[in-house]
Amino acid sequence: MLRRLTSVGVIALGLLSMAIRPHEAPPQPPPAVVPTAKRVVTTTPPPAPSTVPAPSAGPAAPAPNSVEKSRQGVVVIERQGKPLALATVLEGDGRLLSALSPLTTGNFLSARYADGAVIPLKLVHSDRGWDLALLAPVVTPAQPLRKAGLRAAKTPSFVALQSFTLAPPNNITVTPAALKLSPGLLGGDGTTLTSAYDLGSKPNLVGAPVVNGEGEVVAVVARACPAGGKAACVPAPYGAPVSALKQFLQRVPAEATWLGVETAADESGGVKGLRVISISPNSPAAFVGVRTGSSAAESDLILAIDGTPLTTPNDLNDALRAHAPGDSVELLLFGFGRYRHVSVKPRSAPQAPKSVAPNPYRR
Repeated sequence: MLRRLTSVGVIALGLLSMAIRPHEAPPQPPPAVVPTAKRVVTTTPPPAPSTVPAPSAGPAAPAPNSVEKSRQGVVVIERQGKPLALATVLEGDGRLLSALSPLTTGNFLSARYADGAVIPLKLVHSDRGWDLALLAPVVTPAQPLRKAGLRAAKTPSFVALQSFTLAPPNNITVTPAALKLSPGLLGGDGTTLTSAYDLGSKPNLVGAPVVNGEGEVVAVVARACPAGGKAACVPAPYGAPVSALKQFLQRVPAEATWLGVETAADESGGVKGLRVISISPNSPAAFVGVRTGSSAAESDLILAIDGTPLTTPNDLNDALRAHAPGDSVELLLFGFGRYRHVSVKPRSAPQAPKSVAPNPYRR
């Protein structure tokens, strides 16, 4: 999910404080003796004005997940060097969330990152209704998966919202200070989009995230038709809310990241986990020695992925969806009375077809 909307993490920024050495104050004049008729009064002149300037407060340190940092989690999707749309790197995940309509098909796509690196992409999931696309970088063993990206806002704040443009280096531009619900929009599949935000006309922002002051995503710019309009409408940009983004990511097929095991909830000696019922030949699980057998005593229990406990097969699917194919995950196993850790790299299921997304707005 945009569980982590998400893969584009956090850079700690601090202020370097500098000690200011005060200048030496000029010598004070001796006390003046003022004679009076009855007594001598000693007075001390007021101190000379200090020549040490007051220390400046300086600029405030930016928030760890600031808007400026979020620029690094925004990439340009290209086809043969031509910019098509923007996309958001899912924090801690590495996959990219964008709009579907500008891509026309899932072929010959690449991502240009903020540092200029260009990496091929493949389309792994799409939703015509909300005009959303999920893409995965096709990396080689020599190319680490880039996971630094953006998170979804838990409680969206619609103050001082900002978004991004296609102009290098993806300059930040101000969007309406407060989003408002659209009176009615139709998705590419003809369904009514509820909770959609009205953004006005900003075609150069398609696929871009809309972020709050903390750099968290509150919406993604996609395109839709006005309700009651003509069949051959000109789709206009709108904001797909975080709730729709999370639902979209939850529907990503588990085959997008495949381990090659069939499991069932089980318990052995007070240890709860997922019993490995079967393992596909030549699968990632078989390669690292995950065990199954004719009886429960011969099969492994999968207890956790990357430290997250697993109690149902859905837990396993959700944990795998949070990783791109080729990403390394750690399994905690229990079998033959012993615990052990294994590192495995899930991959795309061998039966998964190539994804080609038609343009939902082609006339």
